[in-house]
Amino acid sequence: MRIHHLNCGCMCPLGGALYDGFSRSPLAHLSCHCLLLETASQGLVLVDTGIGLQDMAHPGQRLSGFFRLFNNIQLERRLSAWQQIVDLGFRPEDVRHIILTHLDFDHAGGISDFPQARVHLLQRELDTAPVRQSWLQRQRFRPQQWGHHSGWRGYASGGER
Repeated sequence: MRIHHLNCGCMCPLGGALYDGFSRSPLAHLSCHCLLLETASQGLVLVDTGIGLQDMAHPGQRLSGFFRLFNNIQLERRLSAWQQIVDLGFRPEDVRHIILTHLDFDHAGGISDFPQARVHLLQRELDTAPVRQSWLQRQRFRPQQWGHHSGWRGYASGGER
């Protein structure tokens, strides 16, 4: 198995080193860390998807204005998982599985870039995603990014052997 680290989004909020621990400028540089796993039997597996192509094309519809402004999200195609997978010499349709840590906008935005992939997520996250009601939750969790995907698989908490 080979593992590739992908930076699938950059946020540059005001606050520099207070956010990232190293920036010397007033702006921090935060990455959306994702992993691409090359497996022998399951094809490509993507762990989180970062900011997606559709987020970049339609930020006003898919990303919260609050987080776009607060985080100073850099909307650069080269940072999408889709583009980085192509740059590594793979086809996006080779991504067979997506494992999501959670449904925050900066982890799940690229789901729509891989419509053929099965998405794996904790069942509790799937169950609570549509009923989040607080203002902050509506800014963080954006059904516009993932609500139309049909290949979901939920898992119980507690792990497996």
